[in-house]
Amino acid sequence: MTITIKRIEKVQFKKNIFKLYFDNGNTLTVLADTVVKFHLKPDISVSESEYDKLVSYDKSNRAMLEGLDLISKKAYSEKSLKEKLAQKGYDTDVSNKVLLRLKELDYINDKNYAKNYASYLYKKGKGTLLINAELAKQGLDKDLIKETLEGIKEENEPFKIILKMLETKLHAKFKNFDGKDKNETRKIISFFLRKGFAFEDISKAIHIIVNRDNS
Repeated sequence: MTITIKRIEKVQFKKNIFKLYFDNGNTLTVLADTVVKFHLKPDISVSESEYDKLVSYDKSNRAMLEGLDLISKKAYSEKSLKEKLAQKGYDTDVSNKVLLRLKELDYINDKNYAKNYASYLYKKGKGTLLINAELAKQGLDKDLIKETLEGIKEENEPFKIILKMLETKLHAKFKNFDGKDKNETRKIISFFLRKGFAFEDISKAIHIIVNRDNS
């Protein structure tokens, strides 16, 4: 069974998008690249298998363009990009092909993503526990998360980050902090716990501040 293309029209206000009109009343919207690839023009007959091929080709190309557009605006982990493509209606097979090609081009790289995102969160004053949770949300491998956090810790020891925040951000709020007011100390501890820092790192930073101020 074949169907014949009656006419091809450019879709208004959409770059490189064309609409195919078939003699059976059906229509199909495709990319300009698909038109060129399959030599499509009016009065050309298309078999069922050829139709399936051009639809599959066009869908893969659209998914690739969608993926490139997404990663041009922000960084994605492999899983988060796959979920985004699924939200846009692309099935698993198509998404997997896109992800494979983007990984080959090094446009998505979970190891780099994990390091950059973890560093960003550290600089925002987030603690290890919260960063671990955020990286896990992005679907990153547990071993990769562990490796990333160990590397980040070497460069940015958590207690030093807390110490810096105590000396800057919190200085005005707790300007008379000397460690004697237990209620005030609890507030500081709670503040950093909410940011995902470990209790031992908070205690170490407070200990340094208190001893320095009382020396």
